[in-house]
Amino acid sequence: MRSLVLNAASLGPSSTGDVAAFNGRRLVQHDRLDGIGATGALPAKCRDMIRDLGWKNGPDLIIAVLGPGSFTGLRASLSLANGLAFGFGARLRGVTTGACFRTRLGWENTICVTQARRDRVFVEWPDGSFWAGSPAECPVPEEAILVGPGSSAVSPPGTDHPQVIWTGGPDIAWVLEAGLLSDDRSVLSPLYIDAPEAKLPARGLRPAPF
Repeated sequence: MRSLVLNAASLGPSSTGDVAAFNGRRLVQHDRLDGIGATGALPAKCRDMIRDLGWKNGPDLIIAVLGPGSFTGLRASLSLANGLAFGFGARLRGVTTGACFRTRLGWENTICVTQARRDRVFVEWPDGSFWAGSPAECPVPEEAILVGPGSSAVSPPGTDHPQVIWTGGPDIAWVLEAGLLSDDRSVLSPLYIDAPEAKLPARGLRPAPF
């Protein structure tokens, strides 16, 4: 089975994302997305990858990370995933960042922490529920095991608890594995813990030009 896997949940000025192709569970091509302009390169990256691999009929399965994460990164990657799935007739699946980590043996009960704006964090509990707030108010127990790019924010330096075992994003192979364990969807929607900041202009949209 040919799978195209996208993770742009954390794209921003100093973060990275991933686009990868798999045959079964074998990684055949992997491209990193770097920096704030990477979202604009997503369509071309996918187009070139599909072309270079000779996938004339496209992927059989498309898997994308739903969030939590960057508003722009999620909108861009999930819109692309939806469009590719529709165009190629591919199956479509979405996974959360925490679900990707929990595919690892021994990490089934880890707590995933993602850094958010304004000195806040998003916490994904093992049961799939979420919490958002200041790191100082984060209700993570001392015996917890933390993963994710925001985990060091809720574990003060020099302390043993909570234990941090992974401070980056999930490996692209873990995203694939989480997707293989998920159900098909007709469309993917971003997982926003906070309401998106983007709003319509107060006086509405401008009229179309003549």
